[in-house]
Amino acid sequence: MKSGDKESVSKEDLGILEKLFRSSGEGIMLFNSQGEVIMINPRSGEMFGYEEAELIGEKVEKLIPQKSKKRHETYRKEYIDKPTPRRMGVGRDLNGLRKDGSTFPLEISLSNMKHKGETLVIAFITDISVRKEQEKELEEQRQKLEEYTSELEKKVKDRTSELEHMNLGLQSQIQERKLAEEALKDSVEDLKKAEQEILKSLEKEKELGELKSRFVSMASHEFRTPLTTVLSSANLIAKYTESEQQEAREKHVNRIQKSVQNLTNILNDFLSLEKLESGVQKVQFSETDVNALIQEVGEEMGQSIKVGQEIVISGKAPVLYTDEHILKNILFNLISNASKYSSEGDRIEIVIENDNALKIHVVDHGIGIPTAEQKKMFDRFFRAGNATNIQGTGLGLNIVKKYADLLRGDISFKSEEGKGSTFTLSLPAN
Repeated sequence: MKSGDKESVSKEDLGILEKLFRSSGEGIMLFNSQGEVIMINPRSGEMFGYEEAELIGEKVEKLIPQKSKKRHETYRKEYIDKPTPRRMGVGRDLNGLRKDGSTFPLEISLSNMKHKGETLVIAFITDISVRKEQEKELEEQRQKLEEYTSELEKKVKDRTSELEHMNLGLQSQIQERKLAEEALKDSVEDLKKAEQEILKSLEKEKELGELKSRFVSMASHEFRTPLTTVLSSANLIAKYTESEQQEAREKHVNRIQKSVQNLTNILNDFLSLEKLESGVQKVQFSETDVNALIQEVGEEMGQSIKVGQEIVISGKAPVLYTDEHILKNILFNLISNASKYSSEGDRIEIVIENDNALKIHVVDHGIGIPTAEQKKMFDRFFRAGNATNIQGTGLGLNIVKKYADLLRGDISFKSEEGKGSTFTLSLPAN
């Protein structure tokens, strides 16, 4: 350090700062306006491999790799001219140079202070070597999942090619087979897109481990089952070559169509979730006759619920300022779940309360939800233990929760295993 610097920053003035620096778990260094080190804490010395005394009076560029030294001098001078608290290296990687010549990734936050008329710079330094290793592992996992997707696509294409050879003699069924194959190809492409979108979400939220485990469990069942059905039915169609076997052929064509529809529903869940999380989903508020909307949804769902089930609506809903499309999607999802997790012949109730806020209760008398698992019901890909043998992606309630938030409302539920569940959508008054 130059003699003038020693006079401008006395040991007495730096005493308090020195005590704070030495107790910090982060690297902290203090520089004068010429970029010379005037104080470091033990953690900084440990990071760079120096004793504290070795760095006092040295330029900060001593700790920067050779290729970055000249550029850093320019940055340093600009910062002294206009000192403001900020992070260094946003959008690019920063590396530090150790005494032994090795480098390591780091993050730096800068602050400044005035002392005896001189601008001093404080650098808070974090070694991010462990984080970089984790990011590398994350990238490797992403590549493995892409390889799995590519392998799955190849197997489907190979199997489709086999089916084409097997069906050469079925001229009367060529059109039906082509329709089934096109639907299957489209589903595989949508599946690939959905997997890519799921990967982006996992990386953003730093929840790759848990979400990947849930997704693999769901995909191994929900995607493989309809694909197996399609391939099996296509094989059987190839064997029905006689005209009197038309009924058998139609049976398997219907199975293929139903399986493709199941895949489409799953992919729609993925796409709805992606729209919600990326902010693409827009809300169009308008005056909505909620009572008429509930009646309409009840009539439509009456065509798709299980045999013998009945939808009973009670109460009156007002005209509400809300998004009709989103509200309709919420009701479809809740009623579909009530039917799916109830037995044939069970009653599904829609109870409307209109007090300070509108409350719509969807009540079923089905399998219910285990108490220990209820707190996870709105998590992505989560499915209760007693529902693993019932088709589903584990995305429906997560999407409903996000829809309710868009409408400035709330979704809650009460449930008892073996007795049923009541899901309540609460919407604010106009």
